[in-house]
Amino acid sequence: MSYSFSAKPRLTSLLLKLHWWYVRIVIPGSLLLVTAPLLFADPAPATVDQKDLEGVAVEQQPKHLLQEDVSLDYSYVGDADLRSGLGGHLGEQTTRFGYSVKAPINDQWSLRFGLDYNRLDFGQPAGSPLPYNLQTLSASFGANYKVSDQWGVFVAVMPRLELIDGWNQIESQDFQLGGAIGATYDPNQDLSLRFGLAINPGSLDTPVLPLLGVRWHFAKPWTLNFGFPRTSLDYQLLPNLRLSPVEVNFNGGSFHTSKTYGNSVGMAQLNDRQLDYTEVRVGSGADYAVTKDIHVGLDAGAVVYRKFDFKDASFSPKVDPAPYVQLGVKVGF
Repeated sequence: MSYSFSAKPRLTSLLLKLHWWYVRIVIPGSLLLVTAPLLFADPAPATVDQKDLEGVAVEQQPKHLLQEDVSLDYSYVGDADLRSGLGGHLGEQTTRFGYSVKAPINDQWSLRFGLDYNRLDFGQPAGSPLPYNLQTLSASFGANYKVSDQWGVFVAVMPRLELIDGWNQIESQDFQLGGAIGATYDPNQDLSLRFGLAINPGSLDTPVLPLLGVRWHFAKPWTLNFGFPRTSLDYQLLPNLRLSPVEVNFNGGSFHTSKTYGNSVGMAQLNDRQLDYTEVRVGSGADYAVTKDIHVGLDAGAVVYRKFDFKDASFSPKVDPAPYVQLGVKVGF
């Protein structure tokens, strides 16, 4: 079964601009998929973090205590038509596991560690030249320094492993080592800013990437969260229920095919090529706080843009839009 969606010209133009920005700024290093818990330091005292609900009473955390978060997300995307003359349909399932820990050293210094595993499985016709799965395993090691009540700085080192179709053929080019440096600014309880630079030596086009994040509580029930990989407009409906009427999520990464990748499908030009995968989702979601430390999320919408771009191979197939649904759980310790 295939699906079709229509959009107004202005919306289509906006999504294309978002796609261009994502490809040029986020995809080349896949850095922001793992650095969010590291780079986005603790916000103002009135909140816990971007996912926590402001209406839930938050106990005062003892100083110098480890703070840990574990998250697990699963999403299912319906079948959609393959373009670029490939024929057939493409289905998708995505699984993501994340872990982060903050270890305060004193009132100014804290250390952070993050681990992120992201897997995309594609169901498609036999003999397809597209990958059957893409996997990214990333880690982040960093430190935050609190300059004042409003200002802070951070630095991080971020190794990652990006694989196509399993763990059988791991080559040196599948490993990348990046880093980041930047600052945080929280002028009041309602506004938080994060900005800096990410170093990504694995990308020839953009070896240095800008980082930007904004959290703005502009009205009592409303909060705007701008950043990557998620941008949303949130509404606090109940003390333990937050709705996101509009949210945009990005997924993907830069991978490298093996020296024999295309031989089995008669497309030798796909051997030893960089593959950039881009995915844009637009939908709505809800986050329910079972307790102050356990959150359950449900999201649904449409994957409005998907593209496999094999660099220097003149082969960049796209996939038609399709609906998706996602379930997730986050536990804090």
